[in-house]
Amino acid sequence: MAVFGVHIATNLFHYTVLDGTKTTPILIAKDRLTTPVADNVPALMDWYETQFDLVLDRYTPERIAYRLTLNLQKKRQLFCASFPLGVLNLLAHKRNLPIEEYVATSYVVSRLGLSKGSDLYAHCNTQFGILSPPWDNNQKHSVLAAWFALP
Repeated sequence: MAVFGVHIATNLFHYTVLDGTKTTPILIAKDRLTTPVADNVPALMDWYETQFDLVLDRYTPERIAYRLTLNLQKKRQLFCASFPLGVLNLLAHKRNLPIEEYVATSYVVSRLGLSKGSDLYAHCNTQFGILSPPWDNNQKHSVLAAWFALP
């Protein structure tokens, strides 16, 4: 069951597509895209809709998962981080795809059956190797969202 994992940071859209299971995940795709400037919010949402549609059409995942950032303090951050997730939820609804959100406190080792004190981000390196950039914690946020949603 392929899962489309998403993490949106200011000016960046990270995504990962995983298949397999929690114990044997298979990395299908990963990427980081620079987002347009948020001066025109409707145009930015159109850009996100197009990018989401391209990934959904190309990889046909059966589920979507994303990391939700809750500590946004500026209006501009809403346009760059929260609004795109609304577009993603709408597309999931239109495509009849289950969608799950995870917040920072949801990123716990028990979700992957790891022992307490394990490092989720180091475990990404162990499982998938040290990959070519982008392979930072923001990219791993999208990997982990998808991984948590695998059966």
